[in-house]
Amino acid sequence: MKINNCRDLWNALMGTEVTSYLEEEAKAAVEKSVFKYTECGCCFSADEGGVTVAGYSEGSDYDHFPYYLKWGFTMEEFNEALHEADLDGVHGWHMENDEDLVRVVDENYEDHKDKDEQTDD
Repeated sequence: MKINNCRDLWNALMGTEVTSYLEEEAKAAVEKSVFKYTECGCCFSADEGGVTVAGYSEGSDYDHFPYYLKWGFTMEEFNEALHEADLDGVHGWHMENDEDLVRVVDENYEDHKDKDEQTDD
């Protein structure tokens, strides 16, 4: 099945036909679903030419590569683009935040090192 608008995309994501949604309602539902059900909270947008999905890394100033699909794509193509975007976002988050996590853990260790030495005696 070819996806030609947000209503088609929403119906394919849901596995059923929701005929009551207007195009803008379907677009909002897909956007919410893409954010909610990806690990990094991917971004979704749609226009008259197609859709764009991109990863998101909270705490980062990095703009992730947008995956653009022209209308007429398949669900397999959409799922593949969304998967890649999600991986980008997760990777970006780790690149931005892992160093901070190590710093926090090390700082906490220094604050509590005396307790560890007392229990070793």
